[in-house]
Amino acid sequence: MMAIGALCACLGRADAEPLKVYILAGQSNMEGHAAVRTFGDLARDPATAPLLAKMRDANGAPRVCERVWISYLTGDDTEKHGKLTAGYGALGSEPKIGPEFTFGLCLQELTDGPILLIKTAWGGKSLNTDFRPPSAGPYQLPEKTRQLWEKHPQGAHGIPKAEDRPRWQAEKAAQTGVYYRRMIEHVKKVLADPGRVCSDYDPAQGYEIAGFIWFQGWNDMCDSQTYPEGDSSPEGFKLYTELLAHFIRDVRRDLGAPEMPFVIGTIGVGGHKAKGRIANLRAAMAATADLPEFRGRVAAVDTAQFWDEDLAAVEPRQADLHRLQDSAHLITREGLMEPRKPGLPDWEPVGRPAPEEREWRYVTFDAPPENDERPEQRERKRFRDIAPPAGWEDWYQPGFDDRQWKRGRAPIGKGVWRCPGGADAGAVRHASDWGDGEFILMRTTFKVDRLDDERYRLSILAREGFDVYLNGHKIHTYTWWQDDPYYRSIRLEPEQVAHLRKGVNVLAACSMAHRDKTGEPYASIDLAIEGLSAQARAYVDSAAYLRQRMDLLFTPREQQLLGGVSNGGYHYLGSAKILGQIGKAFAEAVVALQIRQ
Repeated sequence: MMAIGALCACLGRADAEPLKVYILAGQSNMEGHAAVRTFGDLARDPATAPLLAKMRDANGAPRVCERVWISYLTGDDTEKHGKLTAGYGALGSEPKIGPEFTFGLCLQELTDGPILLIKTAWGGKSLNTDFRPPSAGPYQLPEKTRQLWEKHPQGAHGIPKAEDRPRWQAEKAAQTGVYYRRMIEHVKKVLADPGRVCSDYDPAQGYEIAGFIWFQGWNDMCDSQTYPEGDSSPEGFKLYTELLAHFIRDVRRDLGAPEMPFVIGTIGVGGHKAKGRIANLRAAMAATADLPEFRGRVAAVDTAQFWDEDLAAVEPRQADLHRLQDSAHLITREGLMEPRKPGLPDWEPVGRPAPEEREWRYVTFDAPPENDERPEQRERKRFRDIAPPAGWEDWYQPGFDDRQWKRGRAPIGKGVWRCPGGADAGAVRHASDWGDGEFILMRTTFKVDRLDDERYRLSILAREGFDVYLNGHKIHTYTWWQDDPYYRSIRLEPEQVAHLRKGVNVLAACSMAHRDKTGEPYASIDLAIEGLSAQARAYVDSAAYLRQRMDLLFTPREQQLLGGVSNGGYHYLGSAKILGQIGKAFAEAVVALQIRQ
């Protein structure tokens, strides 16, 4: 790559240039799944620390570009636009970036004029179908698919019945090229009125489509019917090379930019160690840039060079991190709730006796078919509403007579609910035996002397879904299941806390055993209400408390690396370090193509 200074000199002065427009398109990795909270990981590597300085402002917040604007179309015609900053990645609960952020930051350094990015990206889309360019012709049923159809005229998993195939093909034809057309339509819509997005647009200067960035490939890589030989060599993805060539010709034609620089971001998941289909598609993508008609006007960027092996090694431990973040208490390898640390401010059980000393009254039973609201076998492992046996309708009310029920301490359970770690890991230890029934009803009492905590939560260990009642009032329902054993932390809202009172309280729960396709049913359940004082809250909300909890599961090195990961490997680990370098490389590649003009 050329030095930044040389690139700037070649691009000329802003007052002699129109608005430069760059189009970015692709699937989920062009959307971008790198959470802003992973920015700090760039400081770990001296090679990326300078890029981090560009990504953050003086206050440590994501930088807002002064001369780069963006229009971003994703989802169901959801458009976001404004000055480029973090947050133009995949939609979700936290701000994310894709390649666009550092792409724009780098371009801003290479020119004095305004820049407009038009980004269109949708996850889970293929070039063969969804982005299929017009000149590639209609979708063709792959030969392998034809063979499967002939073999299964009555249909099978993923294979329509013979009588349904005309409708299937009509629907497929309707889907073909939809996202190519949406992309082109949005680009034309933005360019019909650039000033709507870019406040610095000068109609007298106009605009120039200065480049196109394509970052896609995952869905085609996974399509073994369209690319049945993709495992063996890049030739197995020859069709992708051809489709991408059609795509480049068509976007240049449809946007009236016959010489538009075009950058291909090759699929880089797994880095240079990747073998098989990923490596073969990577080569097939790059081969498009080597076609004689595209030489000097199309470039391929090897994104595998930015893969981070250290982050990839720690990525599987995200499950442990999520478990820690979701938990009130972990389960030790011995199968017991982690011990409380005396002397440290923390959540504390509400009332007495202590949860581990409380006596539960409980009964288990099988739901009669006529009382079962979800009798289908495929739904049997999901928690569901059932009518309790006659006489137990008010089982959760404080005045219910439970003297004939079993007595015991929690956890109440049966079978083996194994802790994470495979066959060598421990399993939850049960204090009382569940019994034979699928469902359990359980009740206990505790006495409260004070109600002055600032927050309250439900701490619950449960393999399956549950209903929880406090003094006869339902305070929580959960209908799914929990694969790994730990005590979940469920925040109680003021209207739920209002049912807690001084004196004797009744806590009741209904849950069920878990049924796998193989093996015996198993179950575990234990629960308590906990409070957090105002004094303890300051510590619990602190970084020191988080480190204390992280130390239970992770080494200092693992903790550092986990700070740089926010998603799975197929999304480049949700790493700002990886996607930040990719965006920068895209900018350098497109500018290098401009200079060759």
